[in-house]
Amino acid sequence: MIIKKSSLKAAFFNLFLSLGVPISALFISIAIGYFMMDYDLSKALKLGTLSGFIVAVVFSFLMAAVLLLMRKARSARTEKSKPESTITHKHENGMLDKTFILLMDRVIALEVLVHSVIEQKLGNIKHGDKDKRTITVYAPEHTIDISITQLTDHTSEVKIKANTYSPSVKKIINYTKMKESSFLNY
Repeated sequence: MIIKKSSLKAAFFNLFLSLGVPISALFISIAIGYFMMDYDLSKALKLGTLSGFIVAVVFSFLMAAVLLLMRKARSARTEKSKPESTITHKHENGMLDKTFILLMDRVIALEVLVHSVIEQKLGNIKHGDKDKRTITVYAPEHTIDISITQLTDHTSEVKIKANTYSPSVKKIINYTKMKESSFLNY
């Protein structure tokens, strides 16, 4: 991903300002406290404000540069690894009965699955039994039944049943696994 110079400058400036204000207040107060040991209050305020501001600007500039470089490196690493390419789909003919485990609790897993259908516009959703956490997706090609069961406090099992292994099913699985990966990386 190539980042434009103007957006890079804007990101740096935004990061610099958001770091600079609280860091300036911190360094100015520390410098005023330091200079109050040797000088009277008015001179300590002047020296502390000036020196604290200068140190804070330099420190904020360096921190913004380091954080921006780390952010670029992380996005490059994520783009290079392409998490969606690690998901393999076996070509199956006939009925689909797929089970996989998500490292998220049942409520979040249900929300992620619902959002995968809504955001990708794969069909209409009908919620089934709320205790069993089941949903039915009415896609143009066929009907997809999805049930979520809680395994532990932070893991859940998803079962997908459909007439065929369609692109809609692949999109739901890819989206869900990508969200799981982004939650784990966050």
